[in-house]
This record gives sequence, structure tokens and C-alpha cells, in this order.
Amino acid sequence: MLSPGKEIFETKRLQLVPFTLELMRATLKGKDTLGEALGVEVPSTWPGPDLADAIPGFIAQMEREAAEFAWDWLIVHKKERVIVGDVGFMGGPKDGIAEIGYSIVPEYRNQGYATEAALYLIHWALQQREVLRVTAQCLNDNLGSIKVLEKIGMRQLASDGTMLRWETSKDVQSSDI
Repeated sequence: MLSPGKEIFETKRLQLVPFTLELMRATLKGKDTLGEALGVEVPSTWPGPDLADAIPGFIAQMEREAAEFAWDWLIVHKKERVIVGDVGFMGGPKDGIAEIGYSIVPEYRNQGYATEAALYLIHWALQQREVLRVTAQCLNDNLGSIKVLEKIGMRQLASDGTMLRWETSKDVQSSDI
């Protein structure tokens, strides 16, 4: 399986920092521990409940697989040096498909950060040999996420009850991302 590597990705306004096993453990110890490890401020609203609940499972999986990296990144505002969210590919690619997910803390929403981070990572993922398609899901009433997925060029596939499914692939993505 591919590894996202140790490098920090940079966009115009953001740093995408690999959410390593060490950083996940620091998160469980507390926001101050994580903030000191990264040299950033950690808002009281991060991590969101879904990620907070998942971190112990991520740690256990990474320990079992002797993996130092997950397919997840912390989104850090470069200028303000604050975590504004997280983004990643639900466990890495499987059968050529990587499912992206993201979250932005409430006080930094509606400023294009999810779009900027997701667009960068989708472009990166589709350059990897093992990734043929990137998918996403969101609730049909999550207007913010729907707007992000439309802006980054994902195509809505179907509705599965209250969930919308999206995808993009190597042949759809343009080289000017």
C-alpha cells in the first residue's frame, strides 16, 4: 500500500501535516500536547466528535500494522499557525479507490479551506499509481460539503437514502489543479 510519506504539503494558505501515530497519541494526551508538538494553536472545537471517537481505533490499527502514517492530514493555517481542520482518505486506497473526507472547525468555515485542502489532496492522490478514483459521501442536507464537492469538480453519482455519493477520476481531473 502507498504511504503518504513524511512531507508536509503546502497550498497557498495552508499546510497539510501528516497525522502521524505520534501526533495522534499527542492528541489523546490533550490539545496542549499536540499544540506543543506542532508549534500551533489547537482550537477547543478540534477535533470534531467523529474524529475524536475514531482516533483510538486509528492508533490501534497503525500499531497492529506497524504503520507510522495514516492517510490523514491536519490542516494548519500557515499565517495564523492554528489547526483549522483535518482531511484524509478513509484508511487509504482500496481496489484503486480512495474516499476523501474533511472537517473544518466552525470558526474557520466558509473561507475556502476545505476546498483548498481537498483539491490539493485529490490531485496528489490521483497522481499515485494505485489510485484510479477518488470518492466522497455527504448527507443530502449538508450544503457546505455539497458546495465543496462541486467546487473541486467531483461528480454526483447517486443518492443512497439521505447520503449523496460523489467521484472523480484520473481522466476527469485537469492538470491545472
